[in-house]
Amino acid sequence: MTELSPELRSFVLTLPSIPFLEALLLLHGAPDQIWTAEAIAQRLYLRSIAHAEGIVRELAARGFCACTPDGQLMYRPHDGSAVLVSRLADVYAHRLIEITRLVHG
Repeated sequence: MTELSPELRSFVLTLPSIPFLEALLLLHGAPDQIWTAEAIAQRLYLRSIAHAEGIVRELAARGFCACTPDGQLMYRPHDGSAVLVSRLADVYAHRLIEITRLVHG
């Protein structure tokens, strides 16, 4: 099992919400797929596309994805965040409650 290193813990603490985290992991899990806010809303069971659109804007603003002018996006993390997101995906699968508490804290 992957450790929750201080670096990963710090990264998790910057994530604004669980839906944001899950959208990030969704994109990470399908890096070649092109996503829309509607598709993300459906996959994450979000109540509104507007909520998913906000998440998409935040993902793009934080440099986790590239957006097209029509609002579609692909996973394209900047700098060293790809390694952290990969570690997070491993840890989240085994330490869901711990990660959830960190995000909510």
